[in-house]
Amino acid sequence: MDGFLGINIARKALETSQYGLDTTAHNIANANTPGYSKQRVILGTTEPFPAPAYNRPMLQGMLGTGVQVKSIERVRDSYFDGQIRKENQSQGYWETKDNTLKQIETIVNEPSDSSLQNLMSEFWNSWQTLSKNTESRSARSSMLENGRMLATAFNQLNSKLSSLRDNLNDQVSTTVSEVNDIAKRLAELNHNILETKSFGVQPNDAMDERDMLIDQLSKIMDIQVTDLSNSVTVVTVGGSQLVTGYGYNELEVVPNGANNGYYDIKWKVNNAALNVNGGDLKSLLDSRDTLVPGYRAELDTLANELVTQVNAVHNTGYGLDGVTGYDFFTGTSAITIALSTDVDNNPGHIAAAGTAPVAPATTPAPGDNAVALKLAQMKDTKFAIGVPPTTGTLDDYYRSFVANLGINSQESGRMVENGQSYVDLIEQHRQSVSGVSLDEEATNMVKFQRAYEAAARIISVFDQMLDTLINQMGR
Repeated sequence: MDGFLGINIARKALETSQYGLDTTAHNIANANTPGYSKQRVILGTTEPFPAPAYNRPMLQGMLGTGVQVKSIERVRDSYFDGQIRKENQSQGYWETKDNTLKQIETIVNEPSDSSLQNLMSEFWNSWQTLSKNTESRSARSSMLENGRMLATAFNQLNSKLSSLRDNLNDQVSTTVSEVNDIAKRLAELNHNILETKSFGVQPNDAMDERDMLIDQLSKIMDIQVTDLSNSVTVVTVGGSQLVTGYGYNELEVVPNGANNGYYDIKWKVNNAALNVNGGDLKSLLDSRDTLVPGYRAELDTLANELVTQVNAVHNTGYGLDGVTGYDFFTGTSAITIALSTDVDNNPGHIAAAGTAPVAPATTPAPGDNAVALKLAQMKDTKFAIGVPPTTGTLDDYYRSFVANLGINSQESGRMVENGQSYVDLIEQHRQSVSGVSLDEEATNMVKFQRAYEAAARIISVFDQMLDTLINQMGR
């Protein structure tokens, strides 16, 4: 031990205070950085003097030798990470489903002047108008135009829903690419973290980035996260490892001919199907393969029933040319429904009359509106529609379609809202532990500043003592 021990202790105090101030500055600088966890300098005493030994110097006791920085650790509670990731899977699923339902609502556009409901109403009213003046060319032309508009509305609805399904398929591909990018980066971070830790230091910022990426991944798919003893994190989905440690297994999309060419998701390494049960990706697949096709199927059922029932009555009537057996519509679905060639551009072929002409007449008796009236009354006629069949009018069936869409949309919106409230609550708890508090950092800044000033003061005192010893003695 020499006479400079105290100065050396003060030097260490200066260094540790500097570390504390640097860490405080890092915290303040990243107060608004997403995923950042506040960091703390862990201090500890240095080895006292003398070390226990038989030949140790005979001092009255062990003399402390100062302070040192043992580590700089991030403040994090893994419990909240697990809770948020678990809730993210549900939240990601419902957000995507809600977004899809909102898009379907926009496509259906009820109520509005151009909506299917309004066009169906106009269609029935046209038959009523025609029944009042069956010989009127203008009434027949209006009848045809309203029928054409109704068929076109079905066509457009189907086309837009088909485009929505295509967009969902594109999103599946984009999301799979995003998963691969995240998995690749996680593998890189695992390597960097292990490498850094092998030198005895804590890679806090890299660990924050890894946790943030895992949070993002948990919203996309249901994942299981395992932290190994060597600080490497393994991510598993559907029983297969996505991130294996320093490596990752890539996913790929493969067109499925049996599903209209829409993508299946498979593991690139063995071509096995991805088993995903939650998150955004699962919701995209469900929306693409079940939700949207379900609504399209209901429109197909309605269109087919409309064609069948209208033609069944129209076939029994007579046009102005005295001919019977004309179809009004053709097609069997929302995409194929159209005016039949029997009546398209031939208003006189609209079968409004219910009585065959009597020779020598060549046209139905003037004023015969039996079929037109029956078709107008079809608005209130009940049928067994769908599988399993439900009894009601065609309008009732469509109103039920719109009502169910609204109910499902409200439910998904409520699930998103409730889920977000829960996620926000857990996030608040996590931030209460890991988030940067500027008030707390300001306190730490003053604490380390004063410690630094005190250590500097100690050096000044020793300087004065040495000045006395060296320069002022022996004069």
